Amino acid sequence: MKRNSSLWKKTFFSALLACAAGGSQAALAPFSVLPTPENNPYASYAVYPDATGVPRQAIMMNGIPIAIKYDDFWSYSAKVLSAIQGDTNPTNFIPTATFGTYNFTVGTGTIAVNLATNAGGATNLNPNGSGVNFQDPINISSSNVDKGWTGVWGGLTQSYTENPASNQSYSDPAAQQGGTTTVGNMLTYLHTLNPLASIPVIYADYNQTGSVDSLWVTAKVEVWDSTMTTRKGFWQLDTLTNNAWDETSPTFNYATINFYGSQAACTAAGPYNPITGTGCAGVTTNGDSYVGLDHNKGSGKPDFLVYSPDMDLNQFLASDLFVFTANIGCYGGVGPYTGTANLGCNTNGGEEFGIIGAIAPQQVPEPGSLALLGLGFGVLGWTVRRRRSN
Repeated sequence: MKRNSSLWKKTFFSALLACAAGGSQAALAPFSVLPTPENNPYASYAVYPDATGVPRQAIMMNGIPIAIKYDDFWSYSAKVLSAIQGDTNPTNFIPTATFGTYNFTVGTGTIAVNLATNAGGATNLNPNGSGVNFQDPINISSSNVDKGWTGVWGGLTQSYTENPASNQSYSDPAAQQGGTTTVGNMLTYLHTLNPLASIPVIYADYNQTGSVDSLWVTAKVEVWDSTMTTRKGFWQLDTLTNNAWDETSPTFNYATINFYGSQAACTAAGPYNPITGTGCAGVTTNGDSYVGLDHNKGSGKPDFLVYSPDMDLNQFLASDLFVFTANIGCYGGVGPYTGTANLGCNTNGGEEFGIIGAIAPQQVPEPGSLALLGLGFGVLGWTVRRRRSN
């Protein structure tokens, strides 16, 4: 029987990637922490519209969102973080000495643990000299006829299903794909990044160079017992917060986004259109412009960095399985875009995912000692769910 309890929790970001073991097969990410209001005086919690115009919890910096909350996950734009780090204003919002950098190479051969890749035959053996192995990454097709896909990684069966179906779809037993991925092995790997870490950070690198270059995405992480008969933990990335994976309620991953330095320049650019990537999505506080931040062009750099604050793998048995599922969809639109044909289809190239960092969780004070947040849309109370099963 599943038991859900609500805990008031924030996450203090300790050093990601603070300690690396010898014999690494791939380079560690050059960032140390992700900026939050707990570790950065320029960051604050607020409410901000996502790309489809829906108000969501956000982490703000310089007047614009650096991260948006989708169900259980915080989704950071690596492009926005990089742009703010390159700020021409004297204010040093994200000092590299503390936070590292966010404009770095990702992909097979660079990232130690790949979840999905376009490189056929890739494996996840002994990442960062950890002495443990993981299931091989999902083998993604880069065919232009591919309109989307669903992939499952880490469990007893690895699968990849294209939309529309093709002969490149497959479903293999774990033994055929390098075995399962256990929680114990995942923690061993995470500890090579940060000895105190137990929460993985997942990156996404999108490659959509066709005529429609934005993308609809849902994903989830689950922890199962070793026979996959009892699900012990689950975390969703979708647009509904309802304790379930809403596969057909995807997040909209914009391709290009623009932030201007003045309201006059923003007005002149016109309203932001996430489909074309034109117009103004917001105005910075310090007057700098971040224009043409392109996420989905196959740059070989991270586009988004996501994590769930309560995905503490220390809660589970070492023999439990860590299972990742992603749906890169071709949807007819949601919200204000309902009925729009071919919105967010995979028109060219593929998408790669991997585990790039690690976070150490920390409990925070009781609810009575936390201030409620309010901005624009009203007062916002912050809660985080922890999911466990008996």
